Order: sequence, then structure tokens, then C-alpha cells
Amino acid sequence: MYLAVRSGLVLSVALCGALCDQQYLESYVKLPRIYEYDDFYTCRQRHTNFVYCVSVSTLQADTSNELWQNISRLLSNRRNFRHDQLERGLCLSNYYAGAAHDLQHTAKLVDTYLNHKIYDQYGLQSHTTTESCWTRANFEQRRTFGDYIFGCLTLILLLTALCATWSDFNDRSDDLFVEAFSIRRNIQRLLKAPKPNALPFLEGLRALGTLTILIVHSQLPMIRMPVWNTEDLEAQANHFIFPLVNSGNTHMIQFFFTLGGMVFGISCLRHFERSPSFSFMYFLDKLLRRLVRLLPAYAFIIIYQATWYKRVKQGPLEYKFNDFCLENWWTNMLFVNNYIHTTQPCLQFSWYLGADFQLFLIGSALLLLVWKFPSIKRWLVRFMIAVALFLPAYIIYTASTAATMTFDMRHALAELRTYDHFLKYYLPSHTNLSGYFFGIIAAMYYRSVLASGSQAQSLPVLQKWLSISFVALFGLNAFTTLLPFLNVDKQNSIFHAIYGSLLKSSWGCSYSLLFLVFALKGKSRVLDVLSHGVLQFFAKISYCVYVVQYSVIYGLYTNFPIPIVYGGFNLILITSASLLITVTCALLLYLALEAPVALIGNKWIAIKSKLNIENFYKCVIGQHLITSVVYEHYQ
Repeated sequence: MYLAVRSGLVLSVALCGALCDQQYLESYVKLPRIYEYDDFYTCRQRHTNFVYCVSVSTLQADTSNELWQNISRLLSNRRNFRHDQLERGLCLSNYYAGAAHDLQHTAKLVDTYLNHKIYDQYGLQSHTTTESCWTRANFEQRRTFGDYIFGCLTLILLLTALCATWSDFNDRSDDLFVEAFSIRRNIQRLLKAPKPNALPFLEGLRALGTLTILIVHSQLPMIRMPVWNTEDLEAQANHFIFPLVNSGNTHMIQFFFTLGGMVFGISCLRHFERSPSFSFMYFLDKLLRRLVRLLPAYAFIIIYQATWYKRVKQGPLEYKFNDFCLENWWTNMLFVNNYIHTTQPCLQFSWYLGADFQLFLIGSALLLLVWKFPSIKRWLVRFMIAVALFLPAYIIYTASTAATMTFDMRHALAELRTYDHFLKYYLPSHTNLSGYFFGIIAAMYYRSVLASGSQAQSLPVLQKWLSISFVALFGLNAFTTLLPFLNVDKQNSIFHAIYGSLLKSSWGCSYSLLFLVFALKGKSRVLDVLSHGVLQFFAKISYCVYVVQYSVIYGLYTNFPIPIVYGGFNLILITSASLLITVTCALLLYLALEAPVALIGNKWIAIKSKLNIENFYKCVIGQHLITSVVYEHYQ
């Protein structure tokens, strides 16, 4: 469990931390510290009119300087920090008594002080860029109209839930308002057992996947934090097994795409079997129900990010964790944030929601064809497999990008917003089609096996293919450990295209086969654990966990005392705090917003759908009567 928790820094950065070479560490003995910060809170308390600045001093090359020779050797490896850039947090009021009265020359004061200090210590010239400064005035800003809007929304939701709960306990009313917003009833729905014909293990897997993502995201910002022992991070990033760990972290998202494709496919195919007659309204109904579930909680958190978030993260790390919800919120609401303004994202983790929604639309179109023209199913499956293999390869080849996301400290420090591979290959939905398509294909196979009653014959075959798939998966991912030593030009590389496509597809294929084996296996201890009530409970709030986590994690990091020591204790401490606060906030958001609005919205959609069906039949019956009358008249 200890390794599982520490694995958050690029999934399991600690797996390779204990094996670093002592000679490698010795080269750091005389290097200047990358991060040095005066205590921000002490500065605020000591000086009434304080001035605190964060700046970056870039060292100038000097080949005659022995220290610079060591720095240049480290700079040649992009897995290392920029040792020629020294980040400093200065309480300027400690060094210049009149700093608060001469704010126009703050950058010059910082530059003069740091350049002299660096030269005296290391004999190297430098030039300094001031990133940001804080004074007393920054903490006396008035609340904006948006702040009041968010406060009012929060208060309204809280009072609504309390009133509905009070009415439920006293009147036992069947009113829709009480049924939707009562905390007691929403908790009952959370604890309700899954339907008999459902596959509860899929929701259990969703819960475990969300928990893993939350642990990973809780520790990833540690890379951007000012830490004392940067050499430990570098030693881990340079370990030979690290590319394998990084590959696992990179392709973890295929788990959710495959799971989403299979769940959606099973739901649609089950409906097709019950209602053979084609109806486009079914997919419109699915779309509306999805939007009713996703948008309210999503919009609420985006409003928080655009208003109150800036107050939570005030401090010396504020500029490191910028969010752009005030400017680019609309890309999230339209679910296009994985294509538009990707370098200035609102809720950076939410790119997945955009990609998943787009894949849902593509999957809906394909399943609509299956329903309308059942005879094309086999050809459609072949088409999906071909697209899943060809499209990622085509993007890698034409964009001349790497086969998989490689770890680069420069990109990591910029939250991957400058990483070409991340923007062109990791975020877009068209490069993530393989996982979703394999999930839909697995759903088709599952329903056909149930229809033919051949579970006993199909299970051994699937288990055999699953073993082969795992061997291929491990082999393709193990090959990533050799990539740093291969001198293959990325420019229109057929090798990178084929290998990258097979690597990504291997994850989606393996997940889909694993889900199929579980679905056809019947009973086992693993399935019992995955179907446990605790995991089912967590799965129901998993969407709220996903949309809340960014606000909690980054708000927590920006208020952490710095510099800190990178190590197991601090990782466990931050992860535990993030988990506790995120789950608590997600539960409150679910009870007060997601569950009530989803219930009201789904009932409204059901009523509208029923009315549309009744009007359709009335129209058909009316046309039939008119036709009969006309026929009898001419007879």
C-alpha cells in the first residue's frame, strides 16, 4: 500500500527512487539550490506593508567556471531540472526598508540583489525576471459581482436541501421538489443496490479507476513545487525503469474510455433487443439525460474557479497554478476544451470530459447505424478496428511526434502545456478512438454471447486471448525502456507511427477482454469485491469527485509551506488531505446539485418523450382513419 500511495508522481515515481547511483548524487554537492524561498507568512506578519516577490535568475554560460561545466552536463539531459534557472522567493522588506514605498522599482531591486548574491556565491553572472509580487493591497481586493453570484448560488442550494429534508422528515411529502432535494432520499439512492440485470463490477472498476486518478493527480503538482531535494526527483526520472512507469501513467486514461464505450454499448444494445423498431428519439433522449447529469455540477465548479478560486490560492505559488475559467469557460460548456485553448485550460483535468462527450456522439452515430441496419454490424466492427489502428498511426506520422509521451522536466514544469505530443496526440478525441471502439466491440460480443447462450464455450477462448493480450501489452510497454537509447528520427517516422498505434491499442484491447472475462465469469471473489456496496457508493459520486479534484488539489498545494522536502511522508500527507477534502466536497455536490437536478431533468425528459410518442401514435392512427374513409368512399 505504501508503494501504491507514493506512486502518484507520474503514477509510481518511487518505484525507481531507491536505486539511484551514489556517483550521480555526488555531482549535486556543489550545485546551487534551484529553489530558495523566504517564509511568506512570516513576511506578512513581520511587516505591515510587506513586499514579497518570486523571481527566476538565469545563469549566463561561463565555460571556464567548473560549476558551470557541471550545470551544462545536467542540462544536456531533458529529464533534469533547468539548473541554470534559480527560483527565489524574497521578502523584499527584509532587505530594503522602503520597498513598499517604491513599488515601481521592485523588479530592479530584486534583480540587483539576486545578481550580486549569485555572483558572490558562485562566480557566475545572471539576469533576473520577476514572476510576481505581493503586497498588502493584494489581500484587500473587493469582492466582484461574480463572487456574490457564486455565494448566492451556494446559499440557495444549501437552503433548498435543508428545507426539502426538513419537509421530508416532517410531512413525508411526495412532492417532486422534496423527492429531488431531500438529503435523506438522495443518501438512500446512493446506498441503493444495483439493478439485477446490471454488471455492478463495472461500477466497482470505475470507482477504483477514479480513486487511482485522484491519487495520481494529488501528487503530480509536486513536480512544480519548490522542493529542497530536487536531486531525488531527477534520480527517479533518470532510472531505467521510469519510461515503463511513465507509459502506464500515460495510457491509464484508456481504461475510462474503454469502460465508457462498453457501458454505453451494452445499454444501447439491450434497448435494441427490447425495441427492434428504430427511433432516433432514443439517442436524443440519451443525449439530454447525459447533459442533465453533467452540466449542472460542472457549471457550478467552473463558476467557483472563475470567482472564489483566486482568493483561495493567494500566495507565492499563485502564478504557478493559473486557471483560465474566467476567459475560457465556454470551451468546457461546449465540451471542446480538448481542442480549443488547450494551452490555457479551464480545469485542466476536465479535458477528458470533452473527449468522452465527443466519443459518446461518435459512438451514438455508429450504434444508430447498427440499429437501423443490423446486417452491417460485422463490417462496422472491422471498420472500427481499422480506424482504431490507423488513425493514431497517421497522427504520429504526419505530426512527426513521439510514439508515446516521454517524460521531459521542461514540459512537466509547464504542466505539459508546451508539450507538442500532449496537445496533438494525448488530448484529442480522434486519437483516443481505440479504447472507446474496443469497448463498444466488447459490448456487441457480450450481447451476442448472451443471445446465443454460449457463455461456457466463449469464456475459455476469451481467457486465452486475454493472456495473449497481456503478454503483448507488457512487451510493448517494456520496450519503452529502450526508447531513450534508440536514435530514430521522429520526422515522418513509420516506426514511431506503428509502434505508438500498437502501444495505445494494446491498452484498450486488454481492458475490453478483461471486462468481457469478468462479465461472463459468473461468480468469483474478485467480482464480489468489485460489487461491494462501498465501491458502488463511490462510483455514484465519481463524477463529482472528478470535477471537484482540481479545485481541491491546487488550492491545497498553493497554501502549503515551502520549500518542502520531497519524500514519502509529505506525499502521504498531501494525498490523504486531498482524498478527504475531495470526497467530502464531491459528496456535498452530489447531494445538493447533481442528484436533485438529474432526477428532475430525467423526469421532465421522460414526460416529454412520452408526449412525443403519444402524439406520434395519434398522428399515425389519424392518418390510418383518413385513409380508411377515403378508401371506403371510392369503393
